[in-house]
Amino acid sequence: MYRNVELNVGGKLIRGTVRAPGEGRYPTIIFYHGFTMDRVGQRGLHEEFARECVKNGYACVRFDFYGLGESEGCFSDMTPSSEMEQAIAIYHWTYEQDFTDPANLFISGHSLGGAITAMTAAVVQPKAVVLWAPALSLYLGTMHRVRTTVGRVEGGYDIGGIKLSDAFIEDARYLDIFHKAQGYDGSRVLLIQGSEDEQVPPDSCYLYQDVYEHKVELAVLPGVDHQFTTIEWRHEVYRLSLEFFKKMTD
Repeated sequence: MYRNVELNVGGKLIRGTVRAPGEGRYPTIIFYHGFTMDRVGQRGLHEEFARECVKNGYACVRFDFYGLGESEGCFSDMTPSSEMEQAIAIYHWTYEQDFTDPANLFISGHSLGGAITAMTAAVVQPKAVVLWAPALSLYLGTMHRVRTTVGRVEGGYDIGGIKLSDAFIEDARYLDIFHKAQGYDGSRVLLIQGSEDEQVPPDSCYLYQDVYEHKVELAVLPGVDHQFTTIEWRHEVYRLSLEFFKKMTD
């Protein structure tokens, strides 16, 4: 089963895709994409994961956050807090759908989407969580991006042809991901991190261990970068993720 879907979140129209093994209810994984990305992912990273989910008996839900991909709005409209609002709405929408087994509803995300996933989990309490290279020092990473791109434009910064707004930077500066992620059972979390990640400091995964009181399962992949840019690396991420979800599925 394949569906293109739409969801209105606070007047913001976002668009997504559902893949499922067929008609009926299935254990379901929601996947949240990262900064400047979309639901397909770089070189199809997220789309291929959705197809692997279906092969393993799971439905997979992916939306483009507002201002990205096929969703409405401009990138400059996006802030981390608005993405978290959308992520929570996506979870509640998915919970009510006819393809979802609500007793087995999981969330996952990559990079900024991983941070959004971690914060969302503390609010919605999904069955289990998988984080791919989740961002933690969001403000510092954002300012590094700003300093290495074209520079200042009205109301923000030009980062490769799209505008990163001052509102995003201000939101990132005061967003305490560490504390917002607390309150979820760490024994139901898998964190996958590449040892050579050039965008998210690899050692930040150990701070996430502190968030979850060291109950999180941690897989540090030697030599692996942020976007898992070999066939072997991405397939290992898919394998680890789905093995974990299977272990958590009733």
